[in-house]
Amino acid sequence: MSLIENSERIRPYSSIYNFRDFGAYKGHDGRTLRSGYLFRSAHLNNLNDEDHSDISALGIGLIVDLRHGPERARQPSRVPSNAPQVFTYADPPNHEDNKVAPHEAFLQHELMTADDAHGYMMRSYTARPHDAAFQKIFGDSLRFLGHPKPNEDAGVLVHCAAGKDRTGTLCALVQGILGVSRDDIMADYMLTLEAVDIEAIIEPAAKMFSKRYGREIDPQALWPMFGVAPEFLEASLDGMGNIERYAKEKLGIQDTELEAIRSQYLDP
Repeated sequence: MSLIENSERIRPYSSIYNFRDFGAYKGHDGRTLRSGYLFRSAHLNNLNDEDHSDISALGIGLIVDLRHGPERARQPSRVPSNAPQVFTYADPPNHEDNKVAPHEAFLQHELMTADDAHGYMMRSYTARPHDAAFQKIFGDSLRFLGHPKPNEDAGVLVHCAAGKDRTGTLCALVQGILGVSRDDIMADYMLTLEAVDIEAIIEPAAKMFSKRYGREIDPQALWPMFGVAPEFLEASLDGMGNIERYAKEKLGIQDTELEAIRSQYLDP
C-alpha cells in the first residue's frame, strides 16, 4: 500500500514521461522507504529548462541510464545539474546487434500483432535478471546505494526509454531489498498506466514506425510494448527468486552493503 497519494508520487512534468517517486512503501522490519530519494522515469532527452531546474533540486547523486548505446546516441540525456555519477548499460562490444537496441530490431523485423509484442516482452523480462550487462549495472547501482552519503546527494534516478520495463526491473530489485512486499512492488510497477496516457501515444508512434520501417504498423500491436502487464514483471521477479540471495550471489553485494542500503533509504 502506498503511504503517499499517487498525485504526490507521480510528478506531472511537461517534458518527461513517467517521473515518479518509488519510495514511501512499508519495508523491512515495518520501516518506511524514504520519500524524495528514489525516483524513476523515462529518458531525459527532452527536458525543458523548468523541469531541468526542478529535477536538479532533488538532490540526485546518481542517474542510472539502462538504455542501450544506440538509444543514448540518438536521444542523449540532458542530465540534471550536480549529478556526480551516471551509470550506463554496457552493450557487448563489437556485436552486430549494437547498431540498434534489441526492441528496435524486433519492431523493425518481427512485430506484426499484439501477440508478437506480448511474447517479446515476456522473453525480455525473463532474460533480464540473467543478462550479464544488466547484472553489472544492477550491482553497481546497489553498491552506490550501499555507501552512505550526505542526504543532499543520496537521491537516485533510474530510467530507460519509457521508464517501465528495464527501469521496472531495477526498481523492483531495490524495493525488494528494502523489504517492500511483492504486491506493493507490482502496484508501483503498474502505476505507468496512471502516469502515462498510452492511448494518446501509440497512434503517433505507429505512424512514426510505419514511416521509419516502410510497412504499416498496427497501433494495437504496440500496446504490450508501450504498456505494462503483471505477468511481465512477474517473469523478472521469478527469475531473480529470493531478492537478497540474488543480490548476494549474482550481483556480488555484501551483507554489510545490504544493511547500509536499508540504513540509508529506510526511515528509522
